[in-house]
Amino acid sequence: MRRLLLCLLVAGAGTFGFVRAASAYPQFQFSSGTNKCSQCHYVPSGGALLSSWGRSEAGDTISMAGDGAFLHGAVTLPSWLALGMDLRLAATRTDDGGQESPRGAWFPMQWDAYVRAAFTDAFSFFVAAGLRGEARPEDDALGARFSNPGERFISREHYFMWRPSATGPYARLGRFYAPYGIRFVEHIYYVRRYTGYELYNETYNLSGGYVADNWELHLTAFTPPPSGFPDALQSVGARESGGAGYFEYRIGDMAALAPQVRIGVGKEVSRYQGGLVGKLWVEKAKLLFLGEADFIRQQVSSANYGQNQFVSYLGATVFPIQGIMLGGAYERFQENLAVKGTGRNSLIGQLNVFPYAHFELVFLFRYLIDPAATLGMIQLHYYL
Repeated sequence: MRRLLLCLLVAGAGTFGFVRAASAYPQFQFSSGTNKCSQCHYVPSGGALLSSWGRSEAGDTISMAGDGAFLHGAVTLPSWLALGMDLRLAATRTDDGGQESPRGAWFPMQWDAYVRAAFTDAFSFFVAAGLRGEARPEDDALGARFSNPGERFISREHYFMWRPSATGPYARLGRFYAPYGIRFVEHIYYVRRYTGYELYNETYNLSGGYVADNWELHLTAFTPPPSGFPDALQSVGARESGGAGYFEYRIGDMAALAPQVRIGVGKEVSRYQGGLVGKLWVEKAKLLFLGEADFIRQQVSSANYGQNQFVSYLGATVFPIQGIMLGGAYERFQENLAVKGTGRNSLIGQLNVFPYAHFELVFLFRYLIDPAATLGMIQLHYYL
């Protein structure tokens, strides 16, 4: 029972929009000895379900101990089938200076299951289904936090994929996030929230590209879920149709540079954006630098009005010993470059502890500089 409780603790924070979904850890590119995200994930651009290689790395090089295989190695699945699950809860404390501050909360954030079935060596189908998180239910009782599963059911990702080999061309059709930017697990980061990658805003896409040893290209045409789709398949946030492109060039096993572009056209507001992602691994110091900067042109069609925006992230992560990941970051979002006082700046500190394969403990602190506000959070995460 004590281990089961440990399995359950991870995820988000209401007033700061913090929520987690199954994703990848960009901090492990280069630092874990792999120079491509697709080496540990079935998806060519990284993210979602771990491959057998990724599970092995999770146990051998990322966690302090344990077996990263499915169900800790107790069950061996057939080669055509891959299963997984993420269980997360969180405890948070926020203070924004309001009358109700400081506020505390704990809540189940995520309960997602994943299935990948390979029909042939090249064709596969993937589906992720689970429950939306609920930060502050009206009833504070334990039962209320796990109630109404039918109303909170969602399938954030489901797609068919053609990928004949680990390197070379691929194609995907279905619902997922179009490859773009640094694929952080945490959705509070400005480079996710203000570039079209809000939580639960996965689009329907036709995506394809090419993955080579030292470079990769991803091109995507996307559209929001049709309005007639049920709630379990709907998105939250800006409803845009358009395209995205991401090209990453890697310099050996130590660095990468990636220009990117995205166009999202909505009925009322459209976004035209481009940016650059940089990654640098310093082996001797066990230090990884990650950076992203995007320029956005936001156009309001009904008012014939437009404004230029800028969003950026700069962070560093150190791995002092196996199983410990310690990072800090500065981020900025300027809503209108022509108007003073429209910028938002924040500092983030984060400690991830991987004491045993399948378990993760996270401590996160965020300080919003202007207006001043703080978020403190403890997470515990278990995956099958």
